[in-house]
Amino acid sequence: MTQTESRTPVVAEDRSPRTAGWLNRTTVGITLASLFSDVSHELGTAVLPTVLLSIGAGPAALGIVEGVADGISSIAKLWGGVMTDRVVRRKPLTSVGYLVTALGMAAIGLCTSAWQVLVCRVSAWIGRGSRSAPRDFLMAQAVRPEARGRAFGMERAGDALGAVVGPLLALGLLSVGFRPQEIVIGSLLPGLLAFLAIAFLVVEQRRPATGSALGIRESLAGTGAPFRRYLGGILLFGCGDFSRTLLILYATQHVSGALFSIEGAALAISFYALHNAVSALAAFPLGVLGDRVGHRTVIVSGYIIAAATTAGFGLASPTPANLAILFVASGLAIACEEVAEKAYAVDLLPHHTRGTGLGLLAAVNGVGDMISSAMVGILWATFPSSPAVGFLAAAGLQVAGATVVAAGRRGVGDS
Repeated sequence: MTQTESRTPVVAEDRSPRTAGWLNRTTVGITLASLFSDVSHELGTAVLPTVLLSIGAGPAALGIVEGVADGISSIAKLWGGVMTDRVVRRKPLTSVGYLVTALGMAAIGLCTSAWQVLVCRVSAWIGRGSRSAPRDFLMAQAVRPEARGRAFGMERAGDALGAVVGPLLALGLLSVGFRPQEIVIGSLLPGLLAFLAIAFLVVEQRRPATGSALGIRESLAGTGAPFRRYLGGILLFGCGDFSRTLLILYATQHVSGALFSIEGAALAISFYALHNAVSALAAFPLGVLGDRVGHRTVIVSGYIIAAATTAGFGLASPTPANLAILFVASGLAIACEEVAEKAYAVDLLPHHTRGTGLGLLAAVNGVGDMISSAMVGILWATFPSSPAVGFLAAAGLQVAGATVVAAGRRGVGDS
């Protein structure tokens, strides 16, 4: 190890721009970017099942589109993580990623076939994946270790608030006569605001790359055995943590008793907005709780809630009341996962491979999403009268992931 490398972690830990406290320009800028970006792509996500149904595609196509997009995105996430440790500035990686996501999502509104939707969704998710690790690195760098849960909780709250506004805005636009394709095209505006929030608000001091002398294999090995065991649990859980667009499709079809209806789509989007509202409200308190009781405890609790919820979608009668309860529980589980997973990963990772580790975490989540979405979508298409087959298979994998994470070694963020 060179002299420069040995000094890098100390410089990054002790002189990062966090002296103004955890609430600063960088944490606010990243939170606003997450808010606007989620308004943007959730506008598209809320009506994506409707867009696909309108061009003759069903559950299998939706599962494959979401699964392939998440899988390819996972490669972008890993690349973004490795580059985070290799470049002098992480802010450009982050801002460009937000811009690509906005453009790719809006382009779906121009598609007339499922394969075109796939190409656009993949492009958007490549941007989303590549920005993930550098953004999380900037967030972790901007706050003290004891406040990471609060910072990531605030970012997640902004993200989830955007995921509330997006579906509600889609619902309002549908009600006044806008076509789903027009709504997707309109998602470009908030996407551009996300890009501008990073470009003009986030402050980054130019500093040496933390892993420039390491090869990819060495960087991955340098994340440490406890972190890699943690990733095993993340992967198992992720293989059952399918895209929420499949739940929107499930609600769309079952509340109306028909393959598709505007009324069913509107109610399904309302459930999805409720799901995201719960996630937004729970995110910051869960971040504070993780700082106090340990981030791993919050993760495992969220995984158990998620497994019970997924099983509930398979076993409970799809009445509006039951669906509302299940979407609420799903929102709580998502908040637990997304707030605590990154904070606990930072606790486990050495600083000089933190970017690579965060990229690897995001990539593993993406691989799990690819497998789970494709699996549930294909099983649903194979057994169209019994979606429970796919949901129960996913719940079993979620329980397995919770077990592995619960059995892992404690990190500095655990009590």
